[in-house]
Amino acid sequence: MATLVDSGWERLLGYLFPPRCVLCGRPGQWPCHDLCVACEGSLPVLSGGGLCCEVSSTDSHGGPPCDRSFAVCAYAPPVDTLIQALKYGGQLAIGRVLGRLLARHASNFGLQLDVDCLLPVPLHPRRYAERGFNQSAEIARFAAGALALPVAPGLAVRRSDTRPQVGLAPADRHANLQGAFTAGQGPVRGRRIVIVDDVITTGSTVAELARALKQAGAATVDVWCVARATLDS
Repeated sequence: MATLVDSGWERLLGYLFPPRCVLCGRPGQWPCHDLCVACEGSLPVLSGGGLCCEVSSTDSHGGPPCDRSFAVCAYAPPVDTLIQALKYGGQLAIGRVLGRLLARHASNFGLQLDVDCLLPVPLHPRRYAERGFNQSAEIARFAAGALALPVAPGLAVRRSDTRPQVGLAPADRHANLQGAFTAGQGPVRGRRIVIVDDVITTGSTVAELARALKQAGAATVDVWCVARATLDS
């Protein structure tokens, strides 16, 4: 079973505002998980309750820039609907649902035990201004809170406003992201960093971000995401 941290504030909120399942409307899981047991059990969880998988893009030495990649679910109903409602519908409360879901499964594998901090995939300032939030940051902050880990968004910066990856072929996805990220002002060298994203398809985005972190001296760079998609998803 996963061991998560529920703060006193969250327990109080659970009494005042009992959790309600975002999928069916029935009572959620106390104190603050807005997903009922039945609906959580119906999610398209990947083999074994999670999946450690390789990221396809490679670094200049021919190896993967990410040390490990972990995805909870396949990008399929109803997880795809939840992610889209957060990312495109601005339903920020779903960030808590997805963040705690990610934390539960990461904890089941003990993945948080050798982690120094979580880093949400950065948005370019122009994209952030248009959207008003970063969906990966919403997921990361709730996952981090549940696992008692810090979030360190300042470790990397997205320096180019690349076109959306949706609809691009794998080679085009990789070319689109080249040089998109650079290390930020935070301390990277020697740290064990986990990149958090909502969906991974080919892994080009997280691979490019991991490459920038490794070049800045990160000890390890893992990737956690809510869902893994295929190009035809």
